Formats: sequence, structure tokens, C-alpha cells
Amino acid sequence: MARLDEEVLALPPLSLSDGVRPLVFPVTDLRQWHFCRRVVYFRFNWPPVRPTPYRLEEGKEAHAEQARRLFRGQKLRGIPEGEYRFEVGWVTERWGLSGKVDLVVVREEEVIPVDFKDSRNLEAAHFRLQLGAYALLMEERFGRPAVRGFLYSIPRRLAFEVRITPPLRRKVVETVQEMARWVQGEAMPEGPKSRAPCVACEFRRYCNDRL
Repeated sequence: MARLDEEVLALPPLSLSDGVRPLVFPVTDLRQWHFCRRVVYFRFNWPPVRPTPYRLEEGKEAHAEQARRLFRGQKLRGIPEGEYRFEVGWVTERWGLSGKVDLVVVREEEVIPVDFKDSRNLEAAHFRLQLGAYALLMEERFGRPAVRGFLYSIPRRLAFEVRITPPLRRKVVETVQEMARWVQGEAMPEGPKSRAPCVACEFRRYCNDRL
């Protein structure tokens, strides 16, 4: 029987606010924060100037289409039996997060988030962090514990199970808290050590030290 650890249940809600309205971060910002904190900072502090590159929107749609083709009404190899629900979204002020997970397996005793990846390597720490965030969302959405989730490699058609442990949950909460502190502060975060990601960044012109 799936259950939540007492330590997890004791985690206090974040209930973040910018002083006017609740502060909620997209789950994808956890990945972005890993690569460049400034993008998250700019997106919240300068929302009217945020550009939306066509290639980004095109990439999101391609990812969704790949996921739909993978399923084709059949059970995915390595993913547990249950009720399959695709592209399930949720917003939680409790954890300051919003997002849409590729697949949720709803079972009587648990809910299992599944995050499709276009990568062959599923070992990246930020992949696990995002999956942990989706677990918090889906627990609130369905009222059932998420003690495990899966990363699914689209190129390899391989499922990799990830335990949603108390340390992973705490890491999600701590990362959201850290993002909130920078967004609410006056100082701009440091850019990434490598300038390679800056070449195609839509915010590059706002970073005077990256031109």
C-alpha cells in the first residue's frame, strides 16, 4: 500500500506571494533555474518584455505529439497498470507550483507521474527535480500519495523508476523558496558559468555582461 512518510506530511506549505498575488512557478522553471537563474528572474520581473521564440513553441508541440504517438492506446512498456491520463495540469499555491505532466497513472492506492524526455540519458538531477515537483502537484490534484514516478526516454522507449523520497521533496521545496527569494529581491542572479547557452537565449540583450 502506498503511503506518505510522516516527515513529508509535516512539510509546511510555502504559500508564497509577491505582496499582491500568490507567487507560482511553472515546474519547467526548476529546469531553467538549473541552467540559468536569470531567465526565471527576468520572466517574473519583466513579464511584458518576455519574447516567445517560435522554435520554443514548435518544440513543445513536437514533444506532445511524440508522447501521443508513443501511446497509441497501448500500455507503455515499464509503466504500471492503471488509468492512464495524458497532459494533466494543476496549480497549487501550497507549493508555489504549476504544471502539466505528460502522463499520470491513477491507481486505487497511489498516483504515478510520468515525464517523457527526448533524451537517451535520464540521469540528470534536474529531471528528478521536475518529477518530484509533478508528484506534489498530482498528489494534491488526485488526493492520493505519489511515492514513485517514472522518467520515460522517448528515443529509447525505456521507463526509469524514481522514488519520490523525502529528500527529493525537500529539494523541490527548497528550490522554489530559493527562486522566490531572488525574484522578490532587487539583485539580479549571476549568469551561467558557460556562455554557450547565451548564444540562443531570448533574454541575452538584457544581460549587459553577456553581449
